[in-house]
Parts: sequence; structure tokens; C-alpha cells
Amino acid sequence: MAKRDIPEINAGSMADIAFLLLIFWLVTTTMDRDMGLRLTLPQEMPPCEDCPEVRDRNVLKIAVNGNDAIQIEEKRAEIEDVAQWVDDFYNSDDSDMPERHLVDAQSISDTMERLSVYIEQAKLIPDLKLQVATLDKWEKAQKEWEGKKNCFDLTEEPFQCISKRAIIRYESNNGTTFETYFDVLDQIKGVLKRLRNDFSMSSFGMTYDEMSKLEENGDITLRPKIKAVRVRYPLRLLEPDARNI
Repeated sequence: MAKRDIPEINAGSMADIAFLLLIFWLVTTTMDRDMGLRLTLPQEMPPCEDCPEVRDRNVLKIAVNGNDAIQIEEKRAEIEDVAQWVDDFYNSDDSDMPERHLVDAQSISDTMERLSVYIEQAKLIPDLKLQVATLDKWEKAQKEWEGKKNCFDLTEEPFQCISKRAIIRYESNNGTTFETYFDVLDQIKGVLKRLRNDFSMSSFGMTYDEMSKLEENGDITLRPKIKAVRVRYPLRLLEPDARNI
């Protein structure tokens, strides 16, 4: 029987067809162009809230310029002055120092009861977006006061709690030397370390550093005491990007 040849498929025109389809797609397709900048915007403030006012007394401004000159509250200062200003920031009751409020059994009871009411009321808000935002606000406040209650229960002593809006703003210049930058930073953190260790030793018979080291090694029983020290002396340090000052 004679072998029948299989006819070849002429693919010569396939390239032309593909090219025509590509031209058709390029001509007829429209490209969306995004306008503006790609930014992640902050969450919208709930309608029931106003932006909190930041009072000057709640911000301790420490700056180092390009000549390594130190300024505290826009006045010339020396490296030795930084520690005293930071100590006053946490402990002073002067009118130009951060606001603080008394934490005792009565204030804890009143505030926790009030926050519980606010949370239950927030659950009844029909607008889901507003409900979530309001619940988040009051639940954060409740958690904050639970930390204060823990500190009060462990020490059994009322204390003055620094405002949550209080901040140490430490700014440097692009020309600031690393040595001066870290010298000032060490002064700021050194005061906080001393205050935490002194408070922890007087309240719990052990320094904050010792308790932190033991916790890192697995002793979780010290965690409530460590949290209490942090409530009493929280780290409130803000370091913006370097700029010309």
C-alpha cells in the first residue's frame, strides 16, 4: 500500500495574524492613569471627636544644631543640663512641666466604671465604622487604666501619672556629630533608667534592669512588676528626622 503524505499546515500567515491582533489591542485598549501621590493616609477622626490639643508644657524640646550646640526649650544649654530637665519632665509639678493626674483607689474605681459604661454605649452605635472606632478608643483607655491599677495594687501607694500626651522631642541636625548626638541621647535615657531602677528597688527590692534580665531568661512572674515600673516611668521619646536647626 502506498504511503500517503500528510499535508503540512501553512503557518506563514500566523505571524501576520498575531501582529494584526497586537496592533488591534494596542489601538483599542485604554490605560488608566493614577493621578496624585501614593500615600497611606491616617485614619479618619470619628465624627464625635476633635483633634486633641497639644499643649507646650507637655512637650520637652531638646535640639542639637550643626555646630553641636545644645538647645533646651529653644535656649542654649550644656550637656550637663539635659539630665535635670528630663528628671523634671517626669517628676516636677511646675506649671511649665507636663500635666499629670492622681492615680488612687477612688480614681481607678470611678474611671473603670465610667469606661465600662462608655464601652457598652459604643456597642449600640448603629454606624458600624463609628462603632468600631469608638470601641477601639474606649478599650484602649480601659487597658491603659488596667495598667495603672496594676501599678497601684502592687505598690499600694497613690502616684502622679504623667499625661499620655507628654513627650520628649529630641531633634538633631544633619551636621550634628555622632558623638554629641549619642551623648545627649545617653543623658535622656540614662535619667529614665535611673528613675526606673530607683522606683523598682524601693517598691520591689530589685532594680528594673535585674527584673528585665530575669524575665528574658524565662521568669514571667516578674512581668506585672515590670509593667508597673513602665507605667510609673514610661518611655516618652520622639526623634524626628534630622533637619537644619
